[in-house]
Amino acid sequence: MKRSNHLVALGLLCASILGATADVAAEEYSPFPPAGVYDASDSAFERLLTIRRNGGFTLEVMQKGKPGSLRSGSGEGVLTDAPGGWRYAEGRCSMTLRRAAGGMQLHVEACASDWGDVPFDGKYALQGAGAGASRAAVASSPALDKQTATPAVAGLPSRRQLNDTWSSLDIGGMAGKTVIVMVKPVQSGTTDNILEHFSKAAFVIDTTSDYQALSPANLARPPIGLVEIPLPPTRGDQGLEFEVECSDGKLEDVVVISIASQENAKPMTRRRASAWRLNDHLQAVEIKPASRVKCPVTQPGY
Repeated sequence: MKRSNHLVALGLLCASILGATADVAAEEYSPFPPAGVYDASDSAFERLLTIRRNGGFTLEVMQKGKPGSLRSGSGEGVLTDAPGGWRYAEGRCSMTLRRAAGGMQLHVEACASDWGDVPFDGKYALQGAGAGASRAAVASSPALDKQTATPAVAGLPSRRQLNDTWSSLDIGGMAGKTVIVMVKPVQSGTTDNILEHFSKAAFVIDTTSDYQALSPANLARPPIGLVEIPLPPTRGDQGLEFEVECSDGKLEDVVVISIASQENAKPMTRRRASAWRLNDHLQAVEIKPASRVKCPVTQPGY
């Protein structure tokens, strides 16, 4: 009798485990490709495909060097299950994905005018796929379950970090992309100090400047690019001020940096230190002397 009871109990336990395993497998099943960031960049273009667990995707293409207005672009949508892979279609634009070693094989038709220079049939490798556990880690990441994505470019701040800890001074455009002049303020340590201090300044290149309207997944990603603007050295009793929408002849969107000083109760003095613009090769170029740059007649600020 005791042996029979043990066998019955063991049978019930096995049935329970098998049932639970089946429930977990059913919950983990997804009709969509593994979530993560896939890279097909080469010497001329940066191409990043982000796939979320709900099947949503974002494809971003940025031309390196001198950009062309129709060769950089972006697209997004939701993938649907299809025989042998996944598919997206809107109007004349269609895209199919199939599994490939270490990533995905992407096939597009009639999308290049909006999406930029996307190969007709290209291999997108999963970032970090070289490690055996990388694919499983990305697919089961709690962050991706909440529709967030890991940064696609190492070393760049995320859009959320830019939105929370940087300040936007000016918004422009270049080659179909948004260019934001941003600075990162630092606390001076005193409440009565009117001098402003900054740790960084940059031209931020992205698809939009309205970060507050982005989804959590897109906020977690970095911008397309960030070109730092060198800051002039200052003493402890000096601060920085920025002027935007300045021009040098036919060159527009120039940023002027001034060093501000104030001694005792004397009026604040300002001295232009440098002037910068973003050229067609997405490089910060200094204009010398900075005094020749013309700025709107307004009080400099940050």
